[in-house]
Amino acid sequence: MAFISLLKPLPTIKSRLNKECVLCNLRSELSIPQPYINSAQIKEVREKYRLHEKDTGSPEYQIAALTVRIAYMTAHVKKNPKDYSSTRGLIAMVSARKKLLRYLRSQNKDRFLKICLGLKIRIQKSQL
Repeated sequence: MAFISLLKPLPTIKSRLNKECVLCNLRSELSIPQPYINSAQIKEVREKYRLHEKDTGSPEYQIAALTVRIAYMTAHVKKNPKDYSSTRGLIAMVSARKKLLRYLRSQNKDRFLKICLGLKIRIQKSQL
């Protein structure tokens, strides 16, 4: 039996590195899926910008959710530039957020500025 164990190759640095790379790849495959992270971010932002407990329609609530979705879709479109359906959806979301921001600015400028600063939305000087 001692003879058989001598035939077994001793572990080398290269084989250890390969095992570590396999473990790293396995960890990256088992990570949390991006859509799940995105939905969690949307829930978190909605909770932050909600006006009251049952709020689902206020401009702040909708703008906050759209901003997170726009960030996710922007990253997706950068990775997949030929995905024209997603690009079209991204443009629609940006347009919807723009309309909501315009409405909020016309109704209450303080709330408009607060949400723009909180979500880091760029605005023109003419909108101040």
